[in-house]
Amino acid sequence: MAVMIETRDLTYTYPAPEGETNPPALRDVSVQIEKGSFTVVLGHNGSGKSTFAKHLNAVLLPCGGAVYVDGMDTRDEKLLLEIRRRIGMVFQEPEHQFAASTVRDEVAIGPKSMGKTDEEAYSIADRLLERLNLSRFAKANPFTLSGGEKRRLSVASMLAAAPKVLVMDEPTFGQDFTTWTSMVQLIAGARDQGCAVIMITHDEPLIEALGARRILVREGE
Repeated sequence: MAVMIETRDLTYTYPAPEGETNPPALRDVSVQIEKGSFTVVLGHNGSGKSTFAKHLNAVLLPCGGAVYVDGMDTRDEKLLLEIRRRIGMVFQEPEHQFAASTVRDEVAIGPKSMGKTDEEAYSIADRLLERLNLSRFAKANPFTLSGGEKRRLSVASMLAAAPKVLVMDEPTFGQDFTTWTSMVQLIAGARDQGCAVIMITHDEPLIEALGARRILVREGE
């Protein structure tokens, strides 16, 4: 299969106050992630998992080495928009991503940005809201939802945009069995359509259900 994400000797150190130094958060990390694959990034808190994820859509840029998304170097500013169009990110605090005043409009943003008509975009939004048990909140403000509902909304919004890479931080946290199952089915469907799915999660049943490849990050390596 084609390689969708590649890191070569990726190294990153967070800035420190003047006169001080920080140890590398990531050190010489080399990974290849293929199109249509499931990958889970494991490690204890502070091991570098989130730092790694933030490099995949150029939220962070390497201090050393390189990151390639669909063959494009994230350090090339001219390619930044194209790179971010390919990556869907679900962060641990999903409300930081919300941009619309209603739940339905939030999910429709992605399809519209990909050139879908309003009718097509809202059809996609309605289908995903129904699958994730959010239809009754269609006209609600996203910020009024519970934590688990916000997480499902964030996943729905990213899936609606049909990204080539989907990066998710604990996507199933706070879900009951019904919504957990629906989320697993939707994520599996994205993979079947060729999306490379990368997850940071401790949800062992999710990892098993998706048959994910495991990458262990330990002290930034």
